[in-house]
Amino acid sequence: MIKKRLTLSLVALVGSVFLFIVAAFAWFAVTEVVDLMPNIVRIKDIDVDATLYVSSDNINFSETNSINIDTAVPGDSWYYKLVVTNNNTFSVSTHVTLQGLNESFRDGTADTSNFLAGKSLLDITFLDASNSVNAEVIIDQSLDSLAAGGDSITTHSSVDIEPMTTVELYFSLTISSAAGNDYQNLSLSIDNLFVMSTDG
Repeated sequence: MIKKRLTLSLVALVGSVFLFIVAAFAWFAVTEVVDLMPNIVRIKDIDVDATLYVSSDNINFSETNSINIDTAVPGDSWYYKLVVTNNNTFSVSTHVTLQGLNESFRDGTADTSNFLAGKSLLDITFLDASNSVNAEVIIDQSLDSLAAGGDSITTHSSVDIEPMTTVELYFSLTISSAAGNDYQNLSLSIDNLFVMSTDG
């Protein structure tokens, strides 16, 4: 009887050891190591002011809050100056885009066949852009080619602005002098001038 109990105890002990080994193996097989030290994200408050001005002669500018083309004739130009001030103690890199290109007809009571036929001021409106900081320029590019089928146009891709400094970003829109009557009664408006500055 004692021999039988001893044998049963030995079997139980071996079984317990076996179960411990299996449980330990299962633990290591399915346990995922979790990194408790995630990346540290540093957020900076970037303080930049931007004001848009428009001119018909590239000399006398007045403040504006819209960009619209609706009463144009071939050869007309609009000149824009974006004054950007970096109010930070560090440099920023500034990116400017025109977003929300809205095409329509100017007068609904007039002939709208040009608009209905798919004519677009994007095809005949050309953009020039430059700035007072670097040599980045866009020269005589149609809005259609710059938008490339999308809804936004980049006028300035990377302008570095030193701390506590004001710079000027320029762009102009010109209607092609070769535009014909098939572009009459069309209009183009731009919803937003988006100025994005990041820590340079």
